[in-house]
Amino acid sequence: MPIHFERNESMSGLRNKWGILQVVNMGTLISTLDVGIVNVSLPLMARQFSVTLAQIQWVATAYLLTMVVLLPFFGKMSDRMERRKVYSYGFLIFGVGSLCIAVSHSFMLLLLSRCLQGVGATMIMANSQAMVRHAFPDHERGRALGYNAIVISAGTLAGPALGGLLLEVVDWTWLFWINVPISAAACWLGFRWFPRGGDAAGKSPFDYVGTFLLGGGFCLLMLAAEGAKDGADALNIWLEVALGILLLCALVVQAQKIDYGIIDRELFRHRKVWLGNTSSFIINLAQTATLIPVTFYLQSEIGFSASATGALLMLQPLVMGIVAPFAGWFRDRYGGSFPILAGAALCSASMLSVMFLPTVPAWSIGLHLAVFGIGTGLFHATNNAEVMSAAPAEKSSLAGSLLALVRYLGQIVGIGLATVFVGTMGSLAQIHESHGVSIRILFGICCALCLAVAIAGRYLPKEKPNSPNLSAS
Repeated sequence: MPIHFERNESMSGLRNKWGILQVVNMGTLISTLDVGIVNVSLPLMARQFSVTLAQIQWVATAYLLTMVVLLPFFGKMSDRMERRKVYSYGFLIFGVGSLCIAVSHSFMLLLLSRCLQGVGATMIMANSQAMVRHAFPDHERGRALGYNAIVISAGTLAGPALGGLLLEVVDWTWLFWINVPISAAACWLGFRWFPRGGDAAGKSPFDYVGTFLLGGGFCLLMLAAEGAKDGADALNIWLEVALGILLLCALVVQAQKIDYGIIDRELFRHRKVWLGNTSSFIINLAQTATLIPVTFYLQSEIGFSASATGALLMLQPLVMGIVAPFAGWFRDRYGGSFPILAGAALCSASMLSVMFLPTVPAWSIGLHLAVFGIGTGLFHATNNAEVMSAAPAEKSSLAGSLLALVRYLGQIVGIGLATVFVGTMGSLAQIHESHGVSIRILFGICCALCLAVAIAGRYLPKEKPNSPNLSAS
């Protein structure tokens, strides 16, 4: 009788798997979209709340900082509790946070509401890929996570463009009002469709010290980055950087002494997990670091309008959206080592059209964006599926939260790297050639990093996904 019950429950879950994926994609879209969509409304918010642009920038920073700090916390917590509840309540909190932002009448309430929205987004992102893993058997996860990778890319890259279009016809508060009905619907569907139960094996002690060290370290590093942009005292900036790095080093040391740390030693014993996370960090770093100067170069040195620049930049997520499902299908059928290696190699090769041409015309940038889009389409869909399948079932939420964490960390470091090389790009005092040299150096570094990921891909275990079975977990 127990065997018969497990079979029926599993088959019932599989019948709803594509519906579950759509709810997961809905959550992924709204949580990633809100990272960038708010940026275009910051000047309007600053005028309404009578604050400086430096102060209003914390509306964007608070959201991202909340996610970076809390992702491992909720990943670990979700593996200890019923994942369905954490995920569905995440939609509810995200919707309440969005509502509070839309009705905020003071700057402090706006910041607190943005943090609340970030908490909900973190609960969603920490469980998105774990829910896909639970719903889909191993031989179908690549295709499912391929569709999810499209949504991640579209939400991340389309945020500013969509925000600009909406602000042409509506008030900035509608950027957040629109989240309320979506979140309510997703919360209801989550409780209705997502499977009940959790993994009892994941109920280990919680690492509060590690959570504090991780949160404190990243808070200090982001404070230093914001201070550098605002022209703060150099000594204070370096002190924040030094203390932040010290806390993160203490986190690594502390993780070696316990078996239940935020940096989970058992999880990182799997080669696919630690190598996949490292590779994802590098690819996201390269994507962000090269996208920033390209945006400025098209407008300030080639003379493209904002709309023409946006149209060309959309080439990358469009190509990725076409390639990612195919990459997932290939991984499900033949294994993931080839798409990961080929994707990283194409990301590296895409830099060549910018690095070695005598000039950098618009068509070479378009070629770079298209080839890089193919590379990321092959890489992300496959890499995410390989990491999630290699992680122990009772730690799938933690594994998914770490994937989201390294994605955001890669974007943050990519912004910093771009700032170092082309931070003066908008200045009239700089000549075109100096920008060209800086861009080539930046692209050369990213080319080498992506090539290193391709080489590392050769050392991944060459295994095919498990054959069809009754259980998706």
